[in-house]
Amino acid sequence: MLIKIKDVAGMLSMNENSIYKLVYRKAIPYTKIGGALRFDKDKIITWINQNSYDIINPKSKRL
Repeated sequence: MLIKIKDVAGMLSMNENSIYKLVYRKAIPYTKIGGALRFDKDKIITWINQNSYDIINPKSKRL
Protein backbone atom coordinates (compact mmCIF):
# COMPACT_ATOMS: atom_id res chain seq x y z
CA MET A 1 0.00 0.00 0.00
CA LEU A 2 1.36 3.41 -0.96
CA ILE A 3 1.11 6.20 1.58
CA LYS A 4 1.73 9.95 1.52
CA ILE A 5 4.53 11.91 3.15
CA LYS A 6 2.27 13.08 5.99
CA ASP A 7 1.60 9.43 6.86
CA VAL A 8 5.32 8.61 6.95
CA ALA A 9 5.96 11.69 9.07
CA GLY A 10 3.29 10.48 11.49
CA MET A 11 4.74 6.95 11.62
CA LEU A 12 8.18 8.36 12.46
CA SER A 13 6.97 11.21 14.69
CA MET A 14 8.83 13.65 12.46
CA ASN A 15 7.79 16.71 10.50
CA GLU A 16 7.33 16.56 6.75
CA ASN A 17 10.41 18.71 6.09
CA SER A 18 12.58 16.09 7.79
CA ILE A 19 11.12 13.41 5.53
CA TYR A 20 11.84 15.56 2.48
CA LYS A 21 15.47 15.80 3.65
CA LEU A 22 15.68 12.00 3.95
CA VAL A 23 14.26 11.71 0.42
CA TYR A 24 16.76 14.26 -0.92
CA ARG A 25 19.63 12.24 0.62
CA LYS A 26 18.03 9.01 -0.67
CA ALA A 27 18.12 7.74 2.90
CA ILE A 28 14.54 6.45 2.90
CA PRO A 29 12.76 4.27 0.32
CA TYR A 30 10.30 6.22 -1.83
CA THR A 31 8.57 6.27 -5.21
CA LYS A 32 7.68 9.19 -7.43
CA ILE A 33 4.41 8.96 -9.30
CA GLY A 34 3.74 11.86 -11.62
CA GLY A 35 5.99 14.07 -9.50
CA ALA A 36 4.24 13.11 -6.24
CA LEU A 37 6.15 11.30 -3.52
CA ARG A 38 4.68 8.04 -2.30
CA PHE A 39 6.02 5.49 0.14
CA ASP A 40 5.41 1.76 0.29
CA LYS A 41 4.23 1.16 3.86
CA ASP A 42 5.84 -2.30 4.05
CA LYS A 43 9.19 -0.90 2.85
CA ILE A 44 9.00 1.90 5.42
CA ILE A 45 8.34 -0.63 8.21
CA THR A 46 11.29 -2.73 7.00
CA TRP A 47 13.46 0.42 6.82
CA ILE A 48 12.49 1.33 10.39
CA ASN A 49 13.39 -2.17 11.61
CA GLN A 50 16.73 -2.14 9.77
CA ASN A 51 17.61 1.26 11.19
CA SER A 52 16.59 0.57 14.78
CA TYR A 53 18.87 -0.13 17.68
CA ASP A 54 17.58 -2.51 20.32
CA ILE A 55 18.74 -1.20 23.71
CA ILE A 56 17.72 -4.34 25.60
CA ASN A 57 19.35 -6.76 23.16
CA PRO A 58 21.96 -4.76 21.19
CA LYS A 59 23.16 -6.12 17.84
CA SER A 60 26.70 -4.97 18.53
CA LYS A 61 28.63 -4.02 21.63
CA ARG A 62 30.11 -0.56 21.86
CA LEU A 63 33.15 0.06 23.98
